[in-house]
Amino acid sequence: MDVWYVPDPDRATSRAELGLLGELAAEPCLFELFHDTPGPAELRGCVRKQLHWHHELERRAGAEVPFPRLCLLSSGRPATVLDAFRFEPVPGRPGLYRAAPGWQIDLVVISELPRTRDTLVLRLLGARTVLRDAIRELTALPEDAWERSIALPWLVRLSFETQADPSARAAEDAEEEEIVTEAQQWFEQLKQSLRDEARKEALQEGIKEGLKEGQIRAVAEMFQKKLGRPLAEAEHPVLTARFERLGLSRLDDVRLELSADALAAWLADPEAS
Repeated sequence: MDVWYVPDPDRATSRAELGLLGELAAEPCLFELFHDTPGPAELRGCVRKQLHWHHELERRAGAEVPFPRLCLLSSGRPATVLDAFRFEPVPGRPGLYRAAPGWQIDLVVISELPRTRDTLVLRLLGARTVLRDAIRELTALPEDAWERSIALPWLVRLSFETQADPSARAAEDAEEEEIVTEAQQWFEQLKQSLRDEARKEALQEGIKEGLKEGQIRAVAEMFQKKLGRPLAEAEHPVLTARFERLGLSRLDDVRLELSADALAAWLADPEAS
């Protein structure tokens, strides 16, 4: 499966801020993403995963467990699937369809979602014009908008998964190429902005405790935010040594480009650079 999600009951307030995505994430759910519109065979494959996963959950629990919800996210309208499996539109939620209750299946047609902030994060999973418009709306949000922090890892991935071979890039759809280019430009601007902010924080700290010590402390705080935990005792000297050897800009790039798990592995790898 693409994603198996179990909500944290202590974060109901945070989920409420996520709009439609928060509603979909209100209960344990399998998420399946389709950049190309799925057909009946793809839906049956997802249902197979749903059934197998339910069986596995009951095997692990040694008892009955609730049947998990399945949510399909489709960039376009899968008309055949909607008709053949009798999906019905959910009142008041354009773009959201639901199968008969016993199936526990939702289907989101991203191209039909209204252009509101309530749906922005989901529309970033769309294609062509929908994706391009969503990226433009994202860049127009305030610097501290939560959507920016949510979207950054995805934009990083989009940037680095783009074909580096010019001949391969030339064969891509012109509109998709434009979208990728816009995403890369926004990512570079954001990365520079975050780098400038980190340097500013480091300078302010350096006035109190010495420039070098202040910079290292600011970098450590940024790493801890990305890792979602304090640095381990052994990681502090590693970070200081790499600050001195690689410099602030390289540490900024590593923090921005790597996931939390990859960042922890980078700190643990003595050969990392």
